[in-house]
Amino acid sequence: MGFNGAFREMFAPQKRSATTDGSYFGNYGGFFSLGSGSAYPMKPKTALKLSAFYNGVDQISNDIAKIPFAIYQKDGTNRIAHPDHPANILISTTPNSLMTSFVFRKTMAISYLIRGNALAKISYNASGYPVSTDFINWDLVQDIRIRKGELLYDVRGFDKPLLASEVLHFKNFSHNGIVGVGVITYAAQQLGMALEVQQYSATNFENKGVRQGVIQTDKTIENGKDKIIAGWRKAMGEKSPDRIVVLDDGFKFQPINITPQEAQIIEQQKFNIEDIARWLNIALHKIKSLEQSTNNNIEQQSLDHNSDTIQPHITNFEQEYAKKLCTPTELRDGYFVRGNMDVLLRTDMKSRSEAYARAVLTGWRSRQEIRALEDLNEGPEILGEYLTPVNTFTESQIDKNLKENGK
Repeated sequence: MGFNGAFREMFAPQKRSATTDGSYFGNYGGFFSLGSGSAYPMKPKTALKLSAFYNGVDQISNDIAKIPFAIYQKDGTNRIAHPDHPANILISTTPNSLMTSFVFRKTMAISYLIRGNALAKISYNASGYPVSTDFINWDLVQDIRIRKGELLYDVRGFDKPLLASEVLHFKNFSHNGIVGVGVITYAAQQLGMALEVQQYSATNFENKGVRQGVIQTDKTIENGKDKIIAGWRKAMGEKSPDRIVVLDDGFKFQPINITPQEAQIIEQQKFNIEDIARWLNIALHKIKSLEQSTNNNIEQQSLDHNSDTIQPHITNFEQEYAKKLCTPTELRDGYFVRGNMDVLLRTDMKSRSEAYARAVLTGWRSRQEIRALEDLNEGPEILGEYLTPVNTFTESQIDKNLKENGK
């Protein structure tokens, strides 16, 4: 399957193979229909027409994409970076020949958030080292089944099933731990209602606020009703905002006034935004809804966003990366993948500076390490020493100082 083919099929309807023994699509098929069984059928391309939903997915996927990942090893109490590990370049800079790490992870995150699943094929060289991770459109996955204890992925365009060890499979919400469930599956009704409200507002705006109504007269009209209706429609169908209709011979236009229910539908738009934020587990201010935000609580909401919304996804990515890109021997030797969440503070100089100051003054980071985090060259050797607040000495430190001072 070429790149152009994958692009054309990005929003193609899903096609599933027949149910087979051990098929996870067969056993859980009702969970993967993207709300097609709902009164409001929903597809990814349709849902993204809602600005709040689009912006929420864009925000979360951007945060996942911009976090740098790297491979480390836990050696006793030390953490050793392994920039020369064959898989490190795949997760840090160049996952494949077509994408940067940001683009790859954003693409994966969008699929992961909307479809509940993101899949990539791992390619290996002759020595058995991973050399490429290529995005696979989830619509191309026809079945996921287990055979002889091995999980197999039937993917359109591949001659044989892919083994679980040959793919990166990021799963979001899941009922069985094998296949994820897209948020649209459960949010279809809410998103469908939001789209109807949006369409209602657009139609009302297009009609310049002129509503349906009736033309009244005290006279009895035997013939010509069709001409009157056609003339009214022609005049009101003009795009000009200066539309003028002349009614003579006692004719009057009586509009059908907006009902309280219809007025409430327009008011419903802001509640739809809140519901979309709940479905995506994202703070309202992140999708540009600031009615309930102040300068005092936005900072705390941003911290909550990092810990409650982004951190779980990063942990998910870290563990799948480590499981599939490190060998079993390396995992036993303490290798792991880490996404540096500190990057989310990069644009907030005040919060970043305060965090650095606390880290240095409490002694869990050196000034040399802070310089490295800011991509600065090493300073004098003394900056590598850890500071200890004088009012937080332990009892043994106090006893040592007393003895040294002869007391």
